[in-house]
Amino acid sequence: MPFCGFNKEMLEGMKLLHRGLIEHGIIERSKKKNQMTEETINKEIEDMGRFQKELLAIEDSEVRELIRTLTEYACAFYKLLQREGIENYEELIEKINNLYFEMDNKFYSELEGKPDDMKELAQYLNQLNIGTKK
Repeated sequence: MPFCGFNKEMLEGMKLLHRGLIEHGIIERSKKKNQMTEETINKEIEDMGRFQKELLAIEDSEVRELIRTLTEYACAFYKLLQREGIENYEELIEKINNLYFEMDNKFYSELEGKPDDMKELAQYLNQLNIGTKK
């Protein structure tokens, strides 16, 4: 899934999104609620799951799709954060951004227009490792 030419501003935006999800969504909320970060992450994932079940109530299909995919992205990010550990979040953010850069670069520099370009891209992504734990 190439991102229409990922540039520096887009990567910076992703970094800011990830930091916001962690620093505001997890760390600040954990402090306010006087609970462990793991508990906050679990609650966020649970809440997002409950919210996804209600998305059909959003009448505008494009808005519904944007919210659905953003919720799925945040949920997947929190699960990856759980696996890798919140203490390593800056390193994790850099690895995710590198993954996006490498994905985009590989597609546009080598694969675009090939008959099996997306298949090859998926295989390439399997070779990249952004985590330490699986």
